[in-house]
Amino acid sequence: MPPKFFQIGFNKCGTTFIARLFDLNRIPAAHWLEGALADDIAHAKLSGSRPLARWADGITAFTDMESVRFLNMPVIEAFKDYALLDAHYPGAVFLLNTRRVEDWIASRYLHRGGAYARSIAAAMDVPLGALGDIWAADWDAHLAGVRAHFAGRERFIDIDIDEAAPEDYRTALSPWYDLPHLPPLPGAGVRRARRTTLPQVLAMMDEPQPGAEEDPDRRAQLATRLARLAAPARLRQKGSIDRPPHGQALCLDLERDQLHGADGTVMPLIRGPQGLFHLAAERPGLLRAAAMANDIAQVTGHGRYWLDPRPATWAGSGPDDPADGPLIASLRRRGARNVFLWPAPWRHRIGNAGFPGSPVAAGPEWDDRADILSWRGTLSGHAPDDRRPAEALITALERDPHGPARALLPRTGRWRVLSALAGRAGMDLALIPDARRDGVLARAGLTAPVPVAAAGTPARFHLALSGSEGDADALPLLGGQALVLIEEDGWEGFVTGLFRAHRHYLPLAPGCTDLDRQLDWARAHPQECRQMVRQARRLWARLADPAGRRLHLGQVLADYRRATGQD
Repeated sequence: MPPKFFQIGFNKCGTTFIARLFDLNRIPAAHWLEGALADDIAHAKLSGSRPLARWADGITAFTDMESVRFLNMPVIEAFKDYALLDAHYPGAVFLLNTRRVEDWIASRYLHRGGAYARSIAAAMDVPLGALGDIWAADWDAHLAGVRAHFAGRERFIDIDIDEAAPEDYRTALSPWYDLPHLPPLPGAGVRRARRTTLPQVLAMMDEPQPGAEEDPDRRAQLATRLARLAAPARLRQKGSIDRPPHGQALCLDLERDQLHGADGTVMPLIRGPQGLFHLAAERPGLLRAAAMANDIAQVTGHGRYWLDPRPATWAGSGPDDPADGPLIASLRRRGARNVFLWPAPWRHRIGNAGFPGSPVAAGPEWDDRADILSWRGTLSGHAPDDRRPAEALITALERDPHGPARALLPRTGRWRVLSALAGRAGMDLALIPDARRDGVLARAGLTAPVPVAAAGTPARFHLALSGSEGDADALPLLGGQALVLIEEDGWEGFVTGLFRAHRHYLPLAPGCTDLDRQLDWARAHPQECRQMVRQARRLWARLADPAGRRLHLGQVLADYRRATGQD
């Protein structure tokens, strides 16, 4: 059996080429795995267990061992733990892949359309422009450390991807691996495109840090308002903090640095030296809870907090859905008892694409937009008398194309609204591309209510349909140049009450039954519509302020501790 192989250079340095090299030659390789490789190494380092043990028996080559998630989890560059991997896998081959550092920095800035850099800047609480110097220093330190550790070692390979041809990789690795097939390097067109990215990078580096110009008094006022909106409509404490509000709740105990279930089972989270919790890679279902735990741990160092990490909770909404004590959730029913609102881990993290802080393409002004209604989104929402969201029904259809989910999916909220509106003049309605969803529907013999299409003509009106995560789809739209019409359905997120009907958007009844009337009003009142768009954009931008977010969350947690008798 060939020795283990570890690529220990940074991302954006030909990692995909290296992974393809092993794949083409049928040598078992694991590339990134959506961050699972890095998560596993970091968790093993903290727990004292063997890194990558889950894959050790079947995988030879490991590449791109990094985890940068668009939620509040540690940024993990596990390739920097080369000494740990060297200790656990003696005789392994280590490859340090490098390139011209200036090109690498530019490539990182533009990775995933800039979302990668924004997520890291948000995690580090630094301006985007500071990342260039931070990354350059990190680059120098890592390369020096690797070369010192492996000095004189036969099984250490140092490759500059700017200079190496595919044959050079085969030659360097030939003592241990049979590599008759070589993938091509990026073509000349790709290389030319890379050389034209400097203006984009410079524009990103010049962006001010969100909130830098926010007045402290106005920041405090907004934080207080958000905390007030987060408080439950009704607060009734039946038990103590020791009693779970319901059977699916999880308790974050910052005195013990633990997250445990309602039955006391401790979840596989370990708090790292930087204060953030690391989740075991084999439990991705706990990512939402882990991100909420990190949100809280970055704001306060004490207290116990019951969490409902589901995308939406019915808890506290009636006798069939009790909340027997205060808990924290991302989406609640209007009037729910005992439920404090919290920003959704994925949707509402500062730095994420679509959330305030990520620049929205300016696009044409109101008067230069087409007088049409536009919608782009996914299938979402619930069917009557069935609480499974459309996303869960699609998963059920994937398992059984002709099971009960086949009849339920067309009855979910968005499907019904889109079916009623499909084909109407003056409307550009389409699902965003999703190969998995489209394949599931085809195998089940279902036709989506509207076609699949990418972005369309810039429109004056954007439709935000209710879904399984409430009005979360509305927030990115409120930062644009179009007037947003929001379907209201009784769900509340942390900004639901902040943006006000007829001041920032036009409300729609459940099912969009009054859509025609609202569009007629909007077309008859263009000046009022322009004013709503301006006011929505101003408020939207203020939500990007990290200092304001900390104030807001700190007040929510203080209110929670008072409600549970901890303060």
